[in-house]
Amino acid sequence: SLSYAPVADMTSFNPYQSIETELISLGADLFVSELHGLLIGYLCAVRNSTSIQRAALYDEWVGQSAPQALLKLLELQYAQALESLDEYSDFEFRLLIPDADETIAERAASVGLWCGGFLSGFGETGRFSTKSLFGETLSNVREALEDLGKIAGLKETVPEGEDNEADLFEIEEFVRVAVLLIFAETGSISRH
Repeated sequence: SLSYAPVADMTSFNPYQSIETELISLGADLFVSELHGLLIGYLCAVRNSTSIQRAALYDEWVGQSAPQALLKLLELQYAQALESLDEYSDFEFRLLIPDADETIAERAASVGLWCGGFLSGFGETGRFSTKSLFGETLSNVREALEDLGKIAGLKETVPEGEDNEADLFEIEEFVRVAVLLIFAETGSISRH
């Protein structure tokens, strides 16, 4: 079993920048938001994976052997997401996208990439077939996945402005709630 030491100095720790630095040093053709979406999509479909199974996935996602620093960062994101998606959490789950210092266009594109990553991570598990998603039990999950697909498909550049900031905030909240719903619904199915 792989063990991961905690990241030092959590007061100045910025997970987005830390993962971005690792991806750039690898020359990986993957955005941080997309990678986080992959991880959360996978987590929503598969709850009982091991760190060794996830390490193999991380390697696949980045297209090469992921260095220990990146493995630690991703495992930290996995543990935080698992805790924040739990039904007894305070719904603290957040998308890993650039912060408000970046342009609204970059943040909006990152939300789209995050949604695309989520759909890929969820879908590549093969755990929920198209047939099962069209059954009555998972109709809410199907609708949420369809909505995430629409958001992932948005390609328009978003200009700066207060109205667009408010709209982007609403979209982020919608995605967050959709993920919470998917996590809860797919978890209840796996317990039956």
